[in-house]
Amino acid sequence: MDGSWYSWTMIDFLHHGEPPFTVILCHGFGADMHDLIPITDSMQMTGPLRWVFPQAPVPLPGYPSGRAWFPRTAPELEAFASGASFHDLSQTDPPGLRDSAEEVHELLEHLAVDHSRCILGGFSQGAMVAVETALTAGGRFAGIAILSGSLIAADRWTRLAHGLRGTPVFQSHGRGDPLLPYSQARRLYEVLTGAGAEVAFTAFDGGHGIPAPAMTGLAAFIRERSFLPPSTA
Repeated sequence: MDGSWYSWTMIDFLHHGEPPFTVILCHGFGADMHDLIPITDSMQMTGPLRWVFPQAPVPLPGYPSGRAWFPRTAPELEAFASGASFHDLSQTDPPGLRDSAEEVHELLEHLAVDHSRCILGGFSQGAMVAVETALTAGGRFAGIAILSGSLIAADRWTRLAHGLRGTPVFQSHGRGDPLLPYSQARRLYEVLTGAGAEVAFTAFDGGHGIPAPAMTGLAAFIRERSFLPPSTA
């Protein structure tokens, strides 16, 4: 993608383009703010879009450029990185999850983002941060994109989910995901739809990633919500 990229000191980020419509995508555990940039070219979007890629604040030991949104202490990070708890995060509610959402809120304020003209999303752990941010936002987003995310903080999210009533959501997940099980993605889907969110769920045969079916669905979701015409490329 052509253009200039910028960073800020409170929470680092990269961004390209200008409003009126903003798409914010948070990367996953062990990645960094550069990780999701290639999908902007893959989707071949046209029209006036501002893309924003926040950087998780916590350096991840053992990963040269890896970052984490949560947890935030060295012992917790070491335990979390083992993946032992990934099969069911529903009863986990780390303070770093809420801290990350607050930092994303501050970034949105810094960029003067209009929630009603913004799709907020992410991949894996970044998807969970996006949902947390949406659940605790003062205004409704134009859409939420959950790419291979999972249910976390189930009790609290279930209480807050009514605030997403009527909100369009795109959710994708691999049936063979070895890290964040498909069953937990479906539990998240049930929490959101039970609260009245309008969720379009794309299941694909594969693991933990963003393959063509997810990319196609996400591109269509962004075009619909931002009123972009389909690409002719």
